[in-house]
Amino acid sequence: MTTPVQIGKYTITGVAGRGNMAVVYIGHDPFTDQDVAIKVCPVTAGSGFKIARKLFFNEAHTAGSLEHPNILSVQDGGEHEGCPYIVMEYIDGADTLRSYICPSTLLPITRVVEILYQCAKALDYAHRRGVIHRDIKPSNIMLTRDGNVKIGDFGIAQYALSDQTQVMGMLGSPRYMSPEQIREEELTHQCDIFSLGVVAYELVTGAPPFVGKTIAQLVRRIVESEPTPVADLRPDVPAALPTLIARALAKNTSNRYEYAHEMAADLASLFGQLDHAHSPPSSEERFAQVRALAFFNEFSDAELQEVMQASTWRSAESGTTLLGEDTPASAFYILVSGAASVRVNNTEISRLFDGECFGEMAVISGKTRGASVIADDQCTLLRVDSRHIEHASSGCRLRFNEKFLQTLIERLSRSNERLAKLLTN
Repeated sequence: MTTPVQIGKYTITGVAGRGNMAVVYIGHDPFTDQDVAIKVCPVTAGSGFKIARKLFFNEAHTAGSLEHPNILSVQDGGEHEGCPYIVMEYIDGADTLRSYICPSTLLPITRVVEILYQCAKALDYAHRRGVIHRDIKPSNIMLTRDGNVKIGDFGIAQYALSDQTQVMGMLGSPRYMSPEQIREEELTHQCDIFSLGVVAYELVTGAPPFVGKTIAQLVRRIVESEPTPVADLRPDVPAALPTLIARALAKNTSNRYEYAHEMAADLASLFGQLDHAHSPPSSEERFAQVRALAFFNEFSDAELQEVMQASTWRSAESGTTLLGEDTPASAFYILVSGAASVRVNNTEISRLFDGECFGEMAVISGKTRGASVIADDQCTLLRVDSRHIEHASSGCRLRFNEKFLQTLIERLSRSNERLAKLLTN
């Protein structure tokens, strides 16, 4: 396939990679003055083109609805000379986890736990929004130069509850499939947890948990056989890690992690058992972490620096009350990492994830809060003093007001969806 000069508004500057189902070009967006990755379907005829076309539009639809620092964002899409394409963020110098699942290239256990934690948090975010990835494997998990995870390739993802036509059937990589996926049963988000368990097993041991000389033998072992215990292959790792992986790989979903955030919480607790220096992040590291949050997408670097200078960095353990009922409206918070529950009289009414804010309505109205926010796992927060809004630059105030309005609309929309479901049940 000849490299095009232009695809849509994007000038093509190189080729990032070629595969059976797609070619990924490096393009330049003249409007944002940034490089992008453009995945193009090269198939031009036959049934393969129909399948590939459906996968492309499915990825644009599912991944395009997700905004998370550990999920590769989809920014645009269209057709070029009859071939569908999707435009994604370009990660220069990124590698995939395929490079780290061999005995000779294994990463330190501390690094593995960090990677798995980021993966679990990203999957929990997707699952909470109804998206099941269905193809979690090392080659679909990128590792950036600064060590952050980016999960990509949502081509066969599906919504857990949807009346739309979706890409169904036993698609994906058999080596990473859950037993229920192989049996072509109705899937839940727990199939992604099993697949992440397979990835975890490989990252720790350098070997796959299930092997077979043929596909039939492989899938039979996934359904019927237990893998060699991690502790037998890596007796040097903390005892909690093999237990965690075994739970993720449980064949019966009732014994498997029910939610990815539960797996993330167990991974977070592992840090205390590892030789890990808990030095506080530098100001540059904090800025980079906050810069990746969707909340600050529209803020310029100067405006974000202004926010950082007027904010307080805070950490909280699981179960901590981050903001209580009847708390004076002196500040609002942005969740940098972790998850939290919003509760009224100990009843959970909603959950918050990376990049979401809370406490802003009390600041705007000047009234005390009517709900509490409780940390579900280890959380990192940015506390913004309400006085900052009053004295901030006009551009910064505008960005906050736009984001608060968008947040209010999204929460009202989710509330209406929940109400509609209750009324139909």
